[in-house]
Amino acid sequence: MGYDPRLFERIKDALMRKTGWSEHDALGGRTCVVNGRDFVGAVEDGLIALCEKEALQKHLALKHCSQFAHKNKIVEGWVKVSMDALKTAKQLSRWVEASFNYAMTMPPPAAKPAKKSAPKKSAKKPVKAASKKPAKKK
Repeated sequence: MGYDPRLFERIKDALMRKTGWSEHDALGGRTCVVNGRDFVGAVEDGLIALCEKEALQKHLALKHCSQFAHKNKIVEGWVKVSMDALKTAKQLSRWVEASFNYAMTMPPPAAKPAKKSAPKKSAKKPVKAASKKPAKKK
């Protein structure tokens, strides 16, 4: 995982007065979760934040923001913010606060269906070949 642990500590400091959130490794870094949903995190070269659709378009017009991609796939609804825009606690807390508040308005994500396991092979007993017994002599 390539993320800045100092940035993640700053994110946690910004969430100090918030309740109901937890943290885990996800999206190529370390993220915070509320209501079952990732909402902000530290990844390589910056912060990622969950955004409302309308806000996302405004953020992407800023020079320090870009569309977030994980494993070369764009993650819809997420923006990546460069470290240049996170120099002060106030700058960072704006992103954290907005993402937390947005995630709190969203329903928990739907549970993913369980993966179907391969059909089990039946454990049939091997059939013994009929033994050839000599016919009884009379």
